[in-house]
Amino acid sequence: MNLFYLSRTLILITLLCIGKTLAGEKPLVLIAYYSQSGNTEKMAEAVREGAAENDSVKVVLMKVEEVGKEDLEKAAGIIIGSPTYYANMAAPVKKFIDSWFEQELVLFDKVGGAFATGGGRTAGRELVITGLLLAMLNNGMIVAGPHYESWGTFGASAITAPPDEGVSDSELDDARRLGRRITDVVLQMNR
Repeated sequence: MNLFYLSRTLILITLLCIGKTLAGEKPLVLIAYYSQSGNTEKMAEAVREGAAENDSVKVVLMKVEEVGKEDLEKAAGIIIGSPTYYANMAAPVKKFIDSWFEQELVLFDKVGGAFATGGGRTAGRELVITGLLLAMLNNGMIVAGPHYESWGTFGASAITAPPDEGVSDSELDDARRLGRRITDVVLQMNR
């Protein structure tokens, strides 16, 4: 008889501990991106590095094609990256965002951020970032960009064609700043 009560008590304590662990899960920051040449992927990795500097959050990096409804629902923060094609986001990223309506997602009060890569000095990267942020705002998200000493920007971006091919160290630093900022806002929102 005592063994029965002891095992029952141990089971209840285990369930309570599991429940507390689940309730105390770290907020999730999801970084979703599309990359054809690898430049946007490099930026995404840097965003992940910046977000992961704070171990109070869980950070997941995924290609937009791999992101499911559950991933978006679990995320407290969503950061999206896209290459720039004709001053627009890449088609797979647009398809990803359009699927939010079809999936009947509720993204209210999730924290959003954006980054883009593109060739040339005026290739439209800020237009892509703005488009991504507008999609987030239209879905009830709260958006933020990287934070600097006394100012901020819409998001992070990199010039990836002549005269500045590839992704520079300063552009990777901007991406890390974006990851840090979104993480900071997620933690403020989840107090």
